[in-house]
Amino acid sequence: MNLNIFKSHSLFEAMKSFFQELNVPISEVTEDPANPEDIVSTYYNEANPAHALINTVYFLGMVNEKAFTGEENTESLDSVKALEYDYDGLLIFGVELKKRSNGLNPTRSQLAEITRLFNREFNYTPVTLIFKYGEQIAFANSERLKYKQQWREGEKVGKVSLLRDIDIEKPHTGHLKILEELRIPKTGKEKIDSFSKLYDYWQKVFNVSILNKQFYNEIQKWYFWAVKEVKFPNAPNRFDFDTDASYDAAFTEHKSKNVIRLLTRILFIWFIKEKNLIPEELFNEKFIETKLLKDFVPQKPHGIFATGKQNSS
Repeated sequence: MNLNIFKSHSLFEAMKSFFQELNVPISEVTEDPANPEDIVSTYYNEANPAHALINTVYFLGMVNEKAFTGEENTESLDSVKALEYDYDGLLIFGVELKKRSNGLNPTRSQLAEITRLFNREFNYTPVTLIFKYGEQIAFANSERLKYKQQWREGEKVGKVSLLRDIDIEKPHTGHLKILEELRIPKTGKEKIDSFSKLYDYWQKVFNVSILNKQFYNEIQKWYFWAVKEVKFPNAPNRFDFDTDASYDAAFTEHKSKNVIRLLTRILFIWFIKEKNLIPEELFNEKFIETKLLKDFVPQKPHGIFATGKQNSS
């Protein structure tokens, strides 16, 4: 998925192309930008630090049954806002954010607060947002829950799902994977041909427990594969054990413990790398060889480490 369009085109045109790639039909409304107070006038408060980050708002359009059937859309944003019953549709907005005074990206809580702002404004209609800030974008979606109280109408905003800090030029593989999963099937048993199916499908994609389960399943599979393949120094010596069974158990434990240590260290290093707490160059072989370590020869044709180069400065 090419995200560079978010750099080369207006946010409206970029979103238009983005949702086309996701196979999501949209009844477009207008490409003209608007001020936040014109779109979310009821609850917008410039004194709110999160609200104050909003620079410009684009209303891309609606995803409703007419969009899926190809019928002409007759609803306007004002008419949807005035509804007093649940609307089977999705409103899609683009939000360009101002730079924070400290130069940092918006926090998760700030993006979630803005997402709730739009969902409160359109109380009967789910809302999806695309944020753009600097060279990054974020995708926000929220659950809509029925009020339990009989005397309260409409829906309340549930859990906000965020895919944030997506680098436009160098998107993370994990970000791209989730964005690809947002692409809806157009044929077959899993075909998405209505708003309700789309809504349910996206909620599953953003389900944190499912994402976590996939992540840990992948780690588990890698662990069981690695234990069979790896070799570590200081392995138990067969002559130190009375039986083959006790030796095999000690050898398996040795490998298992070391794989777990290796795995936790890799995850920690990857975490601090992704948080930009250490220079990207530390993961560049050429940079390490020429600028950092003396006699650094990491590979040989038939193994992992070069013979005779076990030590480095």
